[in-house]
Amino acid sequence: MTKEKKSKTIVTIIILALAGIGAYLLLKPKKKKEEEVLKDVYDNLTFETGKSVIQNSSFPYLDELVGVLKKVPLWQLKVVGHTDSQGSETINLTLSKKRAEAVKDYLVKSGVINGIVTDGFGETKPIADNSTPEGREKNRRVEFSIIKA
Repeated sequence: MTKEKKSKTIVTIIILALAGIGAYLLLKPKKKKEEEVLKDVYDNLTFETGKSVIQNSSFPYLDELVGVLKKVPLWQLKVVGHTDSQGSETINLTLSKKRAEAVKDYLVKSGVINGIVTDGFGETKPIADNSTPEGREKNRRVEFSIIKA
């Protein structure tokens, strides 16, 4: 092989390698930051009406959270349930706590060994107007925060 042919072959190999690296970087799945995962769970966690039963559509988002928590076992998760103002204060307080516990139970059954702290505030901390269906929907929520060690 001539010197010129060797040089062209080496340049071709380098170009192909760089193209391959570029394609890999463009096509590889991007990792979500913890905050994005928490927001996805927050936005997509739903329960059966008036119950603490998590709906199946929520499981993929909770599974993402499981993945994050398993990677860093020193982190703790705080799970806090809230309700709208429909129904009695006592029932809403109990329901908010049961929903937070349902999330904890799911995470633990999925292998999360981190400490998970739960609480419920019922209807006491609304983030929207309870006089509209849209506002009540926003108030029926479970909030998450990661406590980093």
